[in-house]
Amino acid sequence: MKKRIFIGYEVGSGKEVYIPLTHLIVTGITQESGKTTTLEALIKRGNLRAIVFKTKIGETGFSEGTVIPPYYKERSDWQYVQTLLEATLKEKLKFERSWIIRACKNASSLIEVKANIDRILAEEKLRALDRSMFTNLQAYLELVLPQLQYANFSRTLNLTDGINIMDLERFSREVQSLVIQSTLETVLKEMRNVVIILPECWKFIPERLGNPVKRTAEEFIRQGASNNNYLWLDSQDITGVWKTILKQVSTWILGYQREINEVKRTLDQLPLPKRMKPSPSDIMSLKLGHFYVATSDFVKKVYVQPAWLDSKTAKLIAKGKIKVEEIKKPEKLVPFTVQPIKPVTIEKTPIEAQRIYAKVQQDLVELRQDFFNKIEQLQQTINRIGEELFKLQTSRQEVNVDEIVSLVMQKIPIINKAEIISEILSKIPKISGTVTYEVSPLEKLTKDFLEETKNKILSDISSLSPDEKKILKYLESQQRGVTTTEVLEKCLFLSPTSGSNRQKVTTIFKKLDNLKIARYDIKHGRCYPNLKERLRNMLQTFKASEEEINQVYNHIIFEMLRE
Repeated sequence: MKKRIFIGYEVGSGKEVYIPLTHLIVTGITQESGKTTTLEALIKRGNLRAIVFKTKIGETGFSEGTVIPPYYKERSDWQYVQTLLEATLKEKLKFERSWIIRACKNASSLIEVKANIDRILAEEKLRALDRSMFTNLQAYLELVLPQLQYANFSRTLNLTDGINIMDLERFSREVQSLVIQSTLETVLKEMRNVVIILPECWKFIPERLGNPVKRTAEEFIRQGASNNNYLWLDSQDITGVWKTILKQVSTWILGYQREINEVKRTLDQLPLPKRMKPSPSDIMSLKLGHFYVATSDFVKKVYVQPAWLDSKTAKLIAKGKIKVEEIKKPEKLVPFTVQPIKPVTIEKTPIEAQRIYAKVQQDLVELRQDFFNKIEQLQQTINRIGEELFKLQTSRQEVNVDEIVSLVMQKIPIINKAEIISEILSKIPKISGTVTYEVSPLEKLTKDFLEETKNKILSDISSLSPDEKKILKYLESQQRGVTTTEVLEKCLFLSPTSGSNRQKVTTIFKKLDNLKIARYDIKHGRCYPNLKERLRNMLQTFKASEEEINQVYNHIIFEMLRE
C-alpha cells in the first residue's frame, strides 16, 4: 500500500484527511492561497527527504531546512544541447537537429561545443539559414558559459533528511533550468525516496515553449515512482504548465483563484458530477490555507494544517469556529542550516591531475581569447566604416545615410546596434553650402513616393503608446510569430498569468494589426511582424525594387531605435 500523509481537516465536518504519496500539484495565487505552507507541512508530516529550488530574488517560502550548494553535472551530447537551443529560441525544434549534431561532434564539454561553432562560423561558407542556427546556439552558450564556469557548483548531490534548499536566486533562468535538469536526472538515476518540488512551473515546464527541464521532468514523472521518487509541482495556475506532465499527476490541491478562465480550469479538474461541483464563487472566495483536494479516491474541501499549528486550533478553523485571519505564524522557527562543504578527494595520479589542471587552464584561456577576439573584430568594423566616412568627407561626395545604416544593420553581429549607428552618424560630415543633385523626373517621383510612404508609416508608429512601440520593436527584432506569454515575459517584463496583462497585450496586437504593421493570428494566438510586407504592398504600384524597399525599411527601423 502507498504511504498516506495527513494533510488537514475537512471543512465543515472537521474530519481528518489523508492523501497518498504520489506526484501532485498545488495551485493558487501567491501569498493568498498558502501553497508553500502546504508543501512544507506535507514534507514534515510525511518524514520525507525533499529538494526545494529557490528561484526568485527575495522569495519568502520554506521557514526551515538545510541550504545545499547548487548542483550541476555538465553534458555535451546533442540531445542535451538541443534543449538549450529550444530554451533560447522559445520554441520546439523540428528540422534543426543535423546542425546541432554537427556542433557537438567530438566535443566532451560545452566549451568544446562552442569552439566547434566558432570554427564553423569563422572558417566555412554557410547558407543564411545555417549561419542563423549556429549564431543562435553560439549566443546562448556565450550567455550561460560564463555563469557555468565561474559559479561555485557542487559536482555531487548530497542530501540530508527533511528539506534541502538549493538557492538559485543569483542565476539567470537559463542556468536555473540547467541546475534543475541536472538535479532531476541524478535523483532519477541514482537515488530513492526523494521528493523534488518544482516551483514556478510555467517557467521550467511551459506548455508551448522549450526548456531543458521538460524532457527530464517527463522521464522523472513517468519512471520516478518505481524508486519512490516523486515530483511535486508548485504553480500559481494551470494554464501555462505543460499538459504532458499534468496528465501524470494524480493528486491535485487547488486553491484560491480570481481570473475567471483559471477558475473554470480549476473546476474542470474536480472529478465530480456537475450538480455536485462547487461554484465559481466558491473558488474565488477560498481563504488562506483552504483548498479543494482531488485524489483518485475523493474530492474534499480541506483546511491544510500548517506544520507549526496545533491540531486543536486547525480543527476549529476547519469547522469555522475560528477565523483563519486570527492565526499568526510564529516568528521564531527553527533556523536554516547550511550543509558543510566536504573536502573533495581526487584519486588521480600526479600525471592525470596535471592533465586535468592543464585542460581547465586551456579552457579559461580560450574563453578569454574568444572575448577579446570579438572586441577586436567589432573595433575593426568600426574603423573600416570610419575610413569610408573620411574618404567621403575629403572627396566631397554625397553621403548616402540609408546605405550606411543598412550596411551596419547587416554586418555588425551584435544586439545593441543603436549605439554603433549613433557613433557612425556623429562622424558624418556636415556639408555646408548648396549641393546640386541631378535626378531624372521619373526617379524624382519614385523617391517622393518612397519618402511619403516612409513618413506615413512613421506617423502611424509615432501615434503608438510606449508599450505599443516596445512590442513593435520586439516583433521586428524577433522576425517570427510571438505569443502573449512571451511578450509579457520577455518584452514588457510583466506576469504572464495576469488576466489584465494578457488582455492588454491582445488589445495591442489587434491595434498593430489594424495599422497593418503587424499581423495578428487570433486562431493560434500569435502576432507576426508585418512592417516590411506593408511597405511592399504600398510601393508595388510604383515598382519599387527590393533594394529600395530595404532602404526605406532600414530607415524606419533606425528612426524607431532613436526613440
